[in-house]
Amino acid sequence: MTTVYCFNQSTVLKNSDMFLMINALNTMLPAFCTAWSLKPYSCIVAPTNTRPGTNGLYCVFLDTSTSPGALAFHTESGNIPYGNVFVKTVLQYGGAILLGATSSVPTVAQAFAHEIFEMLVNPNVNVWWQVSNSTLVPAEACDPVQGYIVPVKVGTVTVGLSDYVLPAWNDPQNTRGPYNFLNTLRRPFQMGTGGYLVTMKAGVLSYVYGQTVTPLVQYNAQTALESINAKMGLVMQEPQALTDAVAASTVVDTVHH
Repeated sequence: MTTVYCFNQSTVLKNSDMFLMINALNTMLPAFCTAWSLKPYSCIVAPTNTRPGTNGLYCVFLDTSTSPGALAFHTESGNIPYGNVFVKTVLQYGGAILLGATSSVPTVAQAFAHEIFEMLVNPNVNVWWQVSNSTLVPAEACDPVQGYIVPVKVGTVTVGLSDYVLPAWNDPQNTRGPYNFLNTLRRPFQMGTGGYLVTMKAGVLSYVYGQTVTPLVQYNAQTALESINAKMGLVMQEPQALTDAVAASTVVDTVHH
């Protein structure tokens, strides 16, 4: 079992709530790792006096990001993958810690699960999936289903974690699925109504987002785009909402419920 160490450096996140998030996520990780043919992973609270990065993969809960509006991200430093989750930012944009009043409310727990899932699939943040001869999307397992929350019970408490896509999603010829954990998508490279996708076509970066995506998620997509561009130095293009008018000319489309 490989460990991901979790650090609470936020002034507004209770340690007890971080324990609940970790326990909830650990119930999802075995199925996730099996689906993605990964070795087993488990999250734990970092032992006292442990410094981030000294024991391998880690995730840190902080208050706010140096990139305003970013909910969370994952990257690497010194060849060690890690994630950051920004608790105050999630709350300032109408989010909740563990679970909101409706399934459309983003949670800190969701952002945490999102970054862990993506870090395990793409630890060095350099993998792309090929949609067509000219179009690639980064191997980010949660962005396309950003708007979907998975409720997980920990005792009497429900924790809202992140949905994720499955390997069938990035296989253009797969007609069987399932394509995401919640089984709401119906074809490869399809995107949920609250999700987004960064795309690279002929060396130009852009992104598309679903019809019900929130302004914060749009900002998060822009942050992801800029982060990729900083590493690769590519041309960036203005994004567009994925509506019926443009769906036929894009590589993904939205799910209608």
